Formats: sequence, structure tokens, C-alpha cells
Amino acid sequence: MTNLLALAPGTTLVGDYRIERVLGAGGFGITYLAEEIALARRVTIKEYFPSDFAARETGSSVACPRSRDSSEDYEWGLERFIDEAQALAKFDHPHIVRVYRYFRANKTAYMVLHFEEGQSLKMWLKSLARAPRQSELDAIIAPLLDALEIIHKAEFLHRDIAP
Repeated sequence: MTNLLALAPGTTLVGDYRIERVLGAGGFGITYLAEEIALARRVTIKEYFPSDFAARETGSSVACPRSRDSSEDYEWGLERFIDEAQALAKFDHPHIVRVYRYFRANKTAYMVLHFEEGQSLKMWLKSLARAPRQSELDAIIAPLLDALEIIHKAEFLHRDIAP
């Protein structure tokens, strides 16, 4: 996946993480596959980079609001991103991705997550080439609902759920 505003492969963050490649991008950020250098382990890094409000000069790691008009929205979203990272870091559940760390750098913020091997639900459905069986759907939905129950009991609303 190519994203012209994404961090380049080889970019290091706070001296601890090396970006390998982009995994995906959405309205609020860019997700990377990275290496945690000291532990030689793969991690996922989610960067706060809202497509409507953020900009970055080519070759730079520093993010900034796209315009003066978007500065307030950018800063508001940045604080919500940190709030989300703090809330998610408190969960220890097998069906909620583990947050190892979060930090501010490059005038934005990052969340370091456990890297889950496998494929997305969308990719799995495409590879099936048939309608999934009820038992297959149950195997996906039951753990997802269990995790949502834990999240909601903690009174946390998460608007970016992706199995």
C-alpha cells in the first residue's frame, strides 16, 4: 500500500521503532508494520494523522495541521487519540489488541500495538470464494462480542472496530 504522506520505510521513531511498511490508512491515521529495535519484534504502530486536518512535507516525519483553520480540530483530535491510547492500554483481554506504549513525537502521537499475524475479515471473505458458514461466522463474532462487552462495561466507546 502506498501513501504519499506516510512515514518512509526505515524511519525510526524515538530511537526505539523502525518503520517497515504501511499496513493501512483511514480517516484518522496511518497504521504501520514496524520493528521494536531493542527486542527485535514486530509491532503495529498507529500514527495520528487525520486526512482532513494533517499534512507533512515530502521526506519529513513531522506532521502539522493542514491549515490555520484546521489547527484547532487537529489538536482536539490529537488529545482524543492520546485519551484512546490511555484507555486501551488498561485492557488485558485476549480479543482486544494489546497497547504496549503510546508517545508524542513529530508534532503528532503514536500508539504501539501488538502485531497480529493473519488476514483481515475482508481478505478472509474474499479468499473464501463462497458465503461463510454459520459456524465460521460464530467463531469470529463470539470473541468480538465478548471483547465489546468488556469495553462497554468499562464505559469506553470505541468507534474503530475492525476484526
